[in-house]
Amino acid sequence: MITPDRTRSLPLQALAWALPLVRERGATLAAVVILSCLGSAAALLPPYLTQRLVDDGIVGGKVELVLQLCAVFLVLMVGGVLIETLSRLSYLKLSAHLLFGLREQVWRHLQTLAPTYYARTRGGEILSRLDGDVAEVQRFALDAPMAVLNGVFSLAVALVLMLSLSPLLTALVFALVPLQVAALILSRPWLERSTHAMRKESAAMSSFFVESLRAMKFIQASNAARRQEAGLRAHHGDYFAALRRSQLASLGAGGLQRVLSGLGVLLVFAVGGALAAAGDLSVGVVVAFIAYTTRAAGPLQTLAGVFMGWQRAKVSLERIRELAAERPTVQSPAQPVPLAHPVRGELRLDAVRFGYGTEAVLEGATLDIPSGTKLALVGASGAGKSTLIDLLQRHYDPQAGRLLLDGVRLDLVDLAELRRQLVVVDQEPVLMPGSIRDNLRFVAPDADETALMRALDLAGLGKLAHAGGLDRPVGAMAATLSRGERLRLALARAILQDPAVLILDETTSGLDLPVAQAIIGAVDRVFAGRTRILITHNLASVGAVDRIVELRDGRLVEPDPVRSAAPLLRVV
Repeated sequence: MITPDRTRSLPLQALAWALPLVRERGATLAAVVILSCLGSAAALLPPYLTQRLVDDGIVGGKVELVLQLCAVFLVLMVGGVLIETLSRLSYLKLSAHLLFGLREQVWRHLQTLAPTYYARTRGGEILSRLDGDVAEVQRFALDAPMAVLNGVFSLAVALVLMLSLSPLLTALVFALVPLQVAALILSRPWLERSTHAMRKESAAMSSFFVESLRAMKFIQASNAARRQEAGLRAHHGDYFAALRRSQLASLGAGGLQRVLSGLGVLLVFAVGGALAAAGDLSVGVVVAFIAYTTRAAGPLQTLAGVFMGWQRAKVSLERIRELAAERPTVQSPAQPVPLAHPVRGELRLDAVRFGYGTEAVLEGATLDIPSGTKLALVGASGAGKSTLIDLLQRHYDPQAGRLLLDGVRLDLVDLAELRRQLVVVDQEPVLMPGSIRDNLRFVAPDADETALMRALDLAGLGKLAHAGGLDRPVGAMAATLSRGERLRLALARAILQDPAVLILDETTSGLDLPVAQAIIGAVDRVFAGRTRILITHNLASVGAVDRIVELRDGRLVEPDPVRSAAPLLRVV
């Protein structure tokens, strides 16, 4: 689980978050470090050998030495290619492990958050943090230490070799380093602001796509396609403006670094060339030094890139830290109280109070539901019926009062066990992408073919399954199934879960009365003797019930027949 730690600096947080995952691949990390250092060393030797090739071999007229050094060059080139290949493959393995592990931690955290978080947060914003921001932190957490290590090692080796050739030219080249550091510091605020703006616009565009795709049928029916295109163009314009600012910031900072590096090369040309012309320095040394100046610019550019990468990672880490600060509303108890088996399904609400913010939805709600009861729960829209179901499944805990299953407080029961025993079928059930088999095994991964077919038969989908097979795809957003088929498939999933309590939350709302009665008939046959709670606006669709309870003004009461008969019997 990711946890925000404001006592640490952001760089330390990024590294601390990734460290446990890196430790799991310690051998791979060691291989990457060793191969990286070997590759850097192999790349730094040619300029030094070039000096001997020019001065001792070519100028000195030693053909044998020239051939020997050419052979060494060939070995270094082939060895460098092999080392780079092994290094990149090892790094890919380590990088993928780290990225996937960090993303899984964020996903694990997201799965603990309450429905209210998803109600107030745009889907594209969550996707942006889960994908782009996690990847940015991963790159910094792994790439930055590796880049710093490789850059410092390369600079140290280059410095030793350059000093051995010419201390004066070495001093000229490294005299520009303070200017490069100052340029990076001055560019930092610009980089940070532009990166934050680009992340924000990227998240807004992702949200536009997610929400528009979900509402595509409505957009088509409303003749709003052109307006949506105009909205997309507006998002593109905002994103391009933010992207341009970010690119200008990166190009400005990087360009200044390249100019300063180029200035170092020009100084070597000017001073080294003058010394060589005066006979105070060999041509080979000047040639080698020009090569080293160019190559020394690489590690310096890498270190500058780490700095600019940190500005991007800092924004991403702040965004992930905001997500991590969202705390779960409920957690499974450390030492859960086991339910007696078989679970009877007896429910009790004892003076339950719950509200969102200052608005109370339930106020002293009290109700006893004996095991095996078929109860119809009615009430006006917005009265809190769905909130009550969320409390029973422990998406929230009551702010006062108690909810009990078989005499055990719900907050003392293992969360997974509670949700296995108390299953909800919504009026718009969520079906996952894939086939009918995939959707059934989503809730019962170990169920065999016989159990799957039995569940479909009991739910009234036997003909559909036999005709198309369990491999029939449900389509995007279950578009290949009718609403009645989607409800029956959700009922088949509930049958496989085999709960002690089944809740139908407006499941038959909007269906033709015969279809609704057929679905309720299947429920009564399969779940006879178990606790059933049917939330409805149409009592005619739920058949005979043992009890009717109305949720009114935050309380559970017996309905007044005169006051409520009309709305309760209305087909909606």
